[in-house]
Amino acid sequence: MVRNTLAGARELAGYDDVSRIRQAQDHDWALDLAPGPPTRVADLGCGTGALLDAALGRWPGVRRALGVDGAPARVREAAARLAGRAEVREGDVRRLPPLDESFDLITMTSVLHWLHPDEARAFAWVAAHLAPSGAFLLTTHHPDPDPSGQGGEDAVARDALALLGIRGPDALDGIVPMGERARTADAVAALLARVLVVDRCEERRVTVKASGADEYRRFHAATFGTYFSRLVPEDAQEDFFAAVGEAAARRMAEHGEVYGITVRAWRARPAG
Repeated sequence: MVRNTLAGARELAGYDDVSRIRQAQDHDWALDLAPGPPTRVADLGCGTGALLDAALGRWPGVRRALGVDGAPARVREAAARLAGRAEVREGDVRRLPPLDESFDLITMTSVLHWLHPDEARAFAWVAAHLAPSGAFLLTTHHPDPDPSGQGGEDAVARDALALLGIRGPDALDGIVPMGERARTADAVAALLARVLVVDRCEERRVTVKASGADEYRRFHAATFGTYFSRLVPEDAQEDFFAAVGEAAARRMAEHGEVYGITVRAWRARPAG
């Protein structure tokens, strides 16, 4: 059994190696929604800086670039990747301090589900820092929920817990399921409408796949950290990550995918 996954999960390490499974697939799609070449760009929840790196490569005229993320290890990776081209700060996207500047483009991809239930705070910050002609680009993930409101990675975690002998509909008690954290499209639209005007929304159906148990174990640890693993005792967390990989491999063998989700890309503009 592979060990030391827990240490990496605590720092969300190895994200760039596995983000192609899902999050990295949305970068170009989201940036394509920009209304024009920006000169001032901010990426909230910038992770390792991959999206901001792509934006700077696409628009060489950008004069000011800011990335913010709450994970210290990812901030360090982003700062190294974007050295000399962007400022990278550590900060909670739900509680960012006001800045005495505005941006032509603010992005937030594969992040919103981590802000639940305080998404409105982040949206208010965005509205306050968009230039009058600016745009906010957002991507949201919507797993197919079951009757309990769980879906997507929730199902993989439940399968993993079952492999460890922890069964039943209450297996995820103690956390907010991703199916709930992700919110519905209508709920996201209503939150945005409080402070911004959505002028474009696209969606596509995607499948989450992995080459095998090891790749998915690493994907889960780098993406979800210890969010699900904390449901088991400390001395069983390594076993949990291994069980996640096994559960995903079984789903791939049975269905040809780990699970399917709907991804939406939103463009919102300042109200008035």
